[in-house]
Amino acid sequence: MKKITSFFAIAFAVIGMSKAQMVIAGEQFSKNPAQYNGRQITIKNIQLDFSNNAAAPAGAVAPAPHGGAPGHAPLAPGPNGQGAQTITCNPPKGFVSIDVDFIADPEYKGCFFISQAQYNQLKTQAGGQRLDAQITFKGDARMGYNITLYKIGK
Repeated sequence: MKKITSFFAIAFAVIGMSKAQMVIAGEQFSKNPAQYNGRQITIKNIQLDFSNNAAAPAGAVAPAPHGGAPGHAPLAPGPNGQGAQTITCNPPKGFVSIDVDFIADPEYKGCFFISQAQYNQLKTQAGGQRLDAQITFKGDARMGYNITLYKIGK
């Protein structure tokens, strides 16, 4: 009986640790966002920007990736000599794009979106300013990141 109890205790501990939330610095995420594709993570050292008094419109254009690090702004024209390509950020219905600024990597521009209700609540709390925050999200570098939770403050 003790062996069975011990087995289940260890099994639950292992499962709990595998589902544990990852909290990383924003600059660590921005260096290689594709590494976290499909995983729910929390990032810190970011700001949510509400100073433009409006949500980013659906279809807002973000810079295309460069050098294999998706989401980074291009530093120079592409290999064919033309200007930077663009990708679109199209949040699903009922969601709004949100401006997430990475303090240590201001060039990173990812596609982050949040539900309209959460956006309205955050915008009211922000009062048209920038907020230091931690956000929890899941998604991938190509399709964008769905913010599910947020915490205001560092």
